[in-house]
Order: sequence, then structure tokens, then C-alpha cells
Amino acid sequence: MAEATVAGPAGTARRPVRVLAVGRDDPRHAALVRAAEAELVRRYGDGSLEPPEVAGAAPAGSPVTLATLLAVDDAGTPLGCVVLATLPAVGDGVGEVKRLFVPPEARRRGVAAALLGAVVDAGRTAGLDSLRLVTGTLQPEAIALYEREGWQPAPPYAWADDPMTRTFGRPLP
Repeated sequence: MAEATVAGPAGTARRPVRVLAVGRDDPRHAALVRAAEAELVRRYGDGSLEPPEVAGAAPAGSPVTLATLLAVDDAGTPLGCVVLATLPAVGDGVGEVKRLFVPPEARRRGVAAALLGAVVDAGRTAGLDSLRLVTGTLQPEAIALYEREGWQPAPPYAWADDPMTRTFGRPLP
């Protein structure tokens, strides 16, 4: 789908990272989502700020997954993941970036920025007009990433009106 070059561990050469479209049931993606959820529990406690995703057929008006993306290195090692879904709570033409996660051992190498760029491309391909996402106040590195990548503060939606959340958006010209 997309390929970028990211820095390897300190003192090593830059290595390519590929962002692949995978199925929601891809075991590499599922493992990263479990790791992301464990990290959220460590940061915020047992009560997750985000409702869990529902497997199977969604009721009318529910979000629909448009893309499940996985970043891998040249050896195929998973480096991170992200999901793009519709966002009916905000309106037609709006997508939501969900589950953007890079495990600690792959951070500070440009993987999250590569995933964010790929999910923006996926939103354009899906014909969306804009994207939204929610992060938490105890994730300052995520907030810094979104700001650095040009995302702007946006009004909260649905469950994201908790004082510990920050909502960002960007148009897709």
C-alpha cells in the first residue's frame, strides 16, 4: 500500500517500513490492538475511555470499518497499526482514525507518522471529506504527533466529551 523509510534503533541505518491493508481478523493487528488496550489500562486505569469495537454485523447507523492498516519492517515484523472507520455520529463523509498504536520498541522511528499518512490516503481513497480522532490527555506524545502532522483541535463527538480526551480533525482536500 505505502512504503516509507524510518529510522532504526539508535546507531543503525534507516530501514523501510511498509503499511499494508489487512483484514480485521489479522492476528498481527489483533496482537497490537491488545497491546494498545493494555497500555491504555496502564495509563488510565480499568475504565477505557473508548467503547470496545463490536465484531460482526453492526446495527444501522453504527461505524463501518473502511481500512485496517498494519506497518511492518522489511522482515515483516509488525511495527504498528491503525483503523479507519466511518463516523456517523458526525455525518456523512467523515471518517474516524482509531487504534493508532506503535509499541514502545518501535517508537521514535517515524512509524506513527507513516501510519497516519497512510490512513489519510485511505480516507481520500474512500471518498471522505474529513477525518476525526480522539486521544487522551495522558498521551502527550500522541497529541504532539497530531499537532506536528497538521491536525487541528475539533469539537468532541459521541463519547469523546470526557474531560480527559482531546479531539482532532483534518480536511481531506
